[in-house]
Amino acid sequence: MDRYQQLFIGKMIEKLGVLATAPSAPEGEVYRLVHSIKGTAGTLGLTEWADAAERLIGQLRDESVQEWSAAEVKGFLQPLYILLPQESAEVAVTAAEMEIKRGESTVLASNSSAPMKKSLIVVVDDDPDLLRVLKDTLEAYGWMVLATSKPSKALEWCYDLEPDCVVLDIVLENSSGFELLDTIRSRCEERLIPTLLMSARNDKETRMRSYASGADDFIAKPIELDEFAARIGRQLSRRLRLTSMLMLDELTGAYNGRFFRQELERWRSASSAAGLPLTLALLDIDQFRTWNAGGNYQDGDELLRSFSSFIRSRLRDQDIWARERADRFLLLQPGLTEEESEQEAERLIQQFAEFQDQKDPKQPLAVTYSVGVTTVSSGLPSETNLEQAALAVAASKAAGGGICTRYSENQAGFRQDQTLRLAVIDDDDLIRNLLTKQLSDISGNNHMEIRAFKDGEQFFSDAWHAMGGRYLVVLDRMMPRMNGMEVLRKLRGGAGRGEYTILMLTGVNEEHEIAEAIQAGTDDYLTKPFSLVELEARVVRLLRGMVV
Repeated sequence: MDRYQQLFIGKMIEKLGVLATAPSAPEGEVYRLVHSIKGTAGTLGLTEWADAAERLIGQLRDESVQEWSAAEVKGFLQPLYILLPQESAEVAVTAAEMEIKRGESTVLASNSSAPMKKSLIVVVDDDPDLLRVLKDTLEAYGWMVLATSKPSKALEWCYDLEPDCVVLDIVLENSSGFELLDTIRSRCEERLIPTLLMSARNDKETRMRSYASGADDFIAKPIELDEFAARIGRQLSRRLRLTSMLMLDELTGAYNGRFFRQELERWRSASSAAGLPLTLALLDIDQFRTWNAGGNYQDGDELLRSFSSFIRSRLRDQDIWARERADRFLLLQPGLTEEESEQEAERLIQQFAEFQDQKDPKQPLAVTYSVGVTTVSSGLPSETNLEQAALAVAASKAAGGGICTRYSENQAGFRQDQTLRLAVIDDDDLIRNLLTKQLSDISGNNHMEIRAFKDGEQFFSDAWHAMGGRYLVVLDRMMPRMNGMEVLRKLRGGAGRGEYTILMLTGVNEEHEIAEAIQAGTDDYLTKPFSLVELEARVVRLLRGMVV
């Protein structure tokens, strides 16, 4: 019996024991447990458990709220109770048995010093044990996986991180995969993000409903893990081919960032050869996050469409208009000097304010945007020109927003993302200092302030933790005085005044704690020992969702 099977049996002892002692239970809760057992047990190769759950699930109604007595529950689930070992000690797992063996491909990837650009997969299931299995399986193929049992967290990731694939279980706590897919469907279609539904019910009706709801594929539980990975890989390859062929951002109609960079290189050479000016402008909507507050992402999407349409309708034929990310757009203006570009930007800012007033004079939230412009020099790399435009727009925002600023060398101190903060919380001095050093470069490149703390108490005692803005917290689970789970629960319970994205560091023998952390709301986790390159890749990906 491998470690996942042992963990499953231990979990069944716990869950079935709770049901056996409860005075009653709703039928829907019994259904969710049996559904979870069928999918997870079959995936782990526990055939007897999967077969027993298969026989039971057809007798249950998934949405029923009818209360079953303890005797009814135990009688119905008797085929599962008889599979439990006589003594819990039989499923005790030693630290040696729990050691995770890293495959050769994982070691090679971890030891590589090359930048890691990974496909991001979001997996949603109400069973934390199965989430861990699926996450481990997919990450062994070199993909990055964010796993959650919370539909609200998955929705946030879909809008903030733009995953490359989304996998949803049909049965979710207080929701369903169908409901969540319906919510994200338009977003995924616009961004060409494949969606897959999975379920322990493999009848024709469930499969047909899955495809009718817009899913690109349906996966039946129990899951054959190698086939599961192959089907995910096929969807990722298909998306990569499609996005590489397309030039447009599907949501706003602007060109995408890849095409813009190609045009930037082409026009740099052409303008230099012809002796003509070339100007780059960066446009950034002010306070855009307020439009997505409370999960109301449709308002944010509508604003992006309206803004892009307004700007595009007022550009010259030779201008190149592209969306870089979230609320940030790029404009390449061949033939214009920096001064002319600034004048044009100020004209558009004024026209946009008038447009907003005509559209809805009573609109409670005024929409403004900031602009930074710079001259494109053939003697500088394109990324340097883009960084100059970013510094100029940061200066505009620092001045209150809604204005245009030209780039100058004295703007190096302006950073748009000053409210981003990175906290490293670990009681091990060596690990804490190592992580702080490794993440310092990321912190500098993303204009973040970084601080290190030896435990949760020190973190919360520092007023820095509650200064508002956005925080990325790299959090060790095991610490004295206040451990990582306590810190996680306090932050998710409303402690502090910021928005906290949390990456938890766990040990190899902490499967139960990992499940607990997922349920408590961690955004991601890494198992020790881990590669610093892998840590950096995950931090960079999480930052993408914060800088919007």
